[in-house]
Amino acid sequence: MRFEKQTKEHLRVYLTASDLSTRGIAIDTIVGESGQDLWRELLETAEAEFGFMPQGTVDLNVTMFPRDGLVIDVQKVDAPVAESDQEQVEIRLTIDVIHHLIYQFDDIEDVINASIRLFPHMRDTEQGGAFYHYEGRYYLHFVEVLKPDVEERLAAILSEYGRTTTVSPYVMMEYGKTIQTEQAVKQLYDTFA
Repeated sequence: MRFEKQTKEHLRVYLTASDLSTRGIAIDTIVGESGQDLWRELLETAEAEFGFMPQGTVDLNVTMFPRDGLVIDVQKVDAPVAESDQEQVEIRLTIDVIHHLIYQFDDIEDVINASIRLFPHMRDTEQGGAFYHYEGRYYLHFVEVLKPDVEERLAAILSEYGRTTTVSPYVMMEYGKTIQTEQAVKQLYDTFA
């Protein structure tokens, strides 16, 4: 579990699939009893390490990446807390499930080599991948929901050349450089193969 302090009232927490597995939590049971224990641990760690005192209402906005883990935005809600309610913390939970593949590459050669291997599988996708550059790294992003066997094949190839990332595609679109929005693998293949 990795914490990033965004502001005094906002923390971002990253949990990999491995972090969840270590805690005995399956990503699809996060709203159950195991999720309650996780939220408690998260708030206790936030208080101990960052002085983030949960009082009143706390928003937990969870973005689930089924293959990779969770990104949790923890924010205090500005609402006056009555003296008698200072011990009570209300948690408002919002969960978004993101079904996509996104892989990070350290250099362009890795992206090209991955694209050459991926190209024969692009007939099984609708959009053929998007390509971004952000903070000195390259990213291939498959936004559509893929059939499980297709996703497995693509992920196996992508993991040989790159690694999964918790960087949101929305962050890359906003702050990075969009190189190709669709058919990126085909374009890379046609240009470099």
